[in-house]
Amino acid sequence: MAKNLYNWSHIQKIREQPHLLGHLCGKDKLTPLHSEWIRFLWESKKDVGLMGHRGSYKSTAVVEIGTIWWLMFHPNARIFIVRKTYTMAASEIRTIAQMMNMDTVRPLLELAWGEKFKFTMLREGQLELSVKKQKTKEPSILALGLDSALISLHATDVLLDDFVDLNDRVSEAERERTKMIVQEYRTNIIDPGHRCMYNGTPWSKKDAWGMLEHPEDGSKGIEIRRYPISATGLLTPEEIADKKSKTTPTLYAINYDLKFESEEGMLFSDPHMGEWHDDNIEIKAHIDAAYKGDHYCALTIIGKQRNGRLNVIGWTDPGHIKDWTDFIVGKLIKYRVKELYAEDNADRGYTTDVFDLHPKLQQAGIWVQDYHELEKKHVKIITYLGEVFKQIEFAKESGAEYMEQIVDWREGVEPDDSIDGLSSIIREGGYSMLALSRGWNVWNM
Repeated sequence: MAKNLYNWSHIQKIREQPHLLGHLCGKDKLTPLHSEWIRFLWESKKDVGLMGHRGSYKSTAVVEIGTIWWLMFHPNARIFIVRKTYTMAASEIRTIAQMMNMDTVRPLLELAWGEKFKFTMLREGQLELSVKKQKTKEPSILALGLDSALISLHATDVLLDDFVDLNDRVSEAERERTKMIVQEYRTNIIDPGHRCMYNGTPWSKKDAWGMLEHPEDGSKGIEIRRYPISATGLLTPEEIADKKSKTTPTLYAINYDLKFESEEGMLFSDPHMGEWHDDNIEIKAHIDAAYKGDHYCALTIIGKQRNGRLNVIGWTDPGHIKDWTDFIVGKLIKYRVKELYAEDNADRGYTTDVFDLHPKLQQAGIWVQDYHELEKKHVKIITYLGEVFKQIEFAKESGAEYMEQIVDWREGVEPDDSIDGLSSIIREGGYSMLALSRGWNVWNM
């Protein structure tokens, strides 16, 4: 043991200011505010929640550093780290193990525990410490996803981290599923007399955070402390401006200001989420190209299911279209696209020329067509997407930004590149009966 490296005054200082442990782990962006967060959650005697804006190092502080800090003083703890997916939770445990083994951290832990330690078990999603003297079937730390089996598992500490995400924003079914599983942890998984902790960012006024604060059965909700971007000082003005330029105003208000705006005028806030179906027919695509500024490139792929419903998958990219060409080509081939559309208003046909001459697309037999946009954007969106929106199954594999722009669309609000592209392919690709009746897309008549 490196006796000359630390003494009990160091342990006491870290006991009071756990963010300093983060500094020993190389996480030098943690501040006294993060110590406040760690102690609020981990020292609570009842269920509590911490709601912070995106990019505030919540998971780094509360999950990674907070777990190690708690184990320093409670080596017999059985901690469950729960995230949306098991893979995400397992990754956090892997990071925790690496930090505990660091030369700057191991001597501190061994001084606190009064003995050397080892991982008596360290495998994907599980970690058992030799200093844990109470023998239980549950390890010191266990990773779980919201879809993990919870048969006969019990913990002294349950930390649900980022348990709400974009899927809860765009899918009512996902919101209800999350609420049900969160309640299961609260009632059947945590040991009597112990508590669950909730850490993350809100995504919808109707998500599980609302259930925790205002239970539907009328009982008293848990204490939730909020830290919007204006209260932390963790992002620079330049970083904030960048976030604003790449996020819809509605989602920025929710994710960063922790405020919920009125949903009035949001016509597409409840899309039907599902999967991409391999047996789709009439598969076509649209590219909304960007060259500079705050606009996005948007790729939309659409097909018809055998039951007549439409299937959509899409992605966005904030860069120049030329830097996204390989990605687009790969997706067009993977999803067996037969026709590709792009407007020529801004580039005089440059985009379609690039893809029309691409050898891989020529080999795949993909027909490339440009068109000149004549309709006002909001009219096009309301008319053609509005006509078929209830018939669309959006694939969950779609990019997050792509779906955000659809869910949060209001007239005149940007970014709106994905919803613009989707509305265009519905019209140009012949998926709209109204467009066909007006003489659009003669190639499909």
